[in-house]
Amino acid sequence: MFRLLVVPVSIGILVFLFIYFIAPAIFSESGIVSYIAEFSLYLSNSYFETMPPIIASYIANLNLAMVALTLGLLLTVVIQLVVITAGMLICIAKSIISYLQKDRGKEVVEDLSPIDMDPNFMESGPGEKILGRGLDSIDDK
Repeated sequence: MFRLLVVPVSIGILVFLFIYFIAPAIFSESGIVSYIAEFSLYLSNSYFETMPPIIASYIANLNLAMVALTLGLLLTVVIQLVVITAGMLICIAKSIISYLQKDRGKEVVEDLSPIDMDPNFMESGPGEKILGRGLDSIDDK
C-alpha cells in the first residue's frame, strides 16, 4: 500500500511545490506557461485532426497553478503505473523462479558406482586404520 499510494502522491506533491514555488525563481512564469501551452498544442496537432475542446479550454485558461497541478497529477499517475508494472513483473519473475526450483527438486539423482577399496580399510574398527591413510604418497612423510 505504501509503495502504491504514498510514494507516488508525495512525489507528485513535491513536483507541484517545485514548479509552483521554485521554478519561477529560475525561469519566468510566462516562459513556463508558454512552453507547456506550446507542447500541448504540438501534441494536439500531432495526434488529432482538429483540436479537442478540452485541450483548447486547457490552453486558454493556462496559468502557473494549472501547470503545476497538471504536472504533479500526471507524474503521480505515471509513477503509480511504473510501480504497479514493476510489482507485476517481479511477481511473475518470482513465480517462474519458484516453479523452476520446484521442478528441479523432482529430478532423480542416480548414485555413483561403489569405490573399490582394500578390504582391510573397509573392515577396520574405529581409530585403527583411518580411512585414507597410506593411500597417497604425501601421507608417507
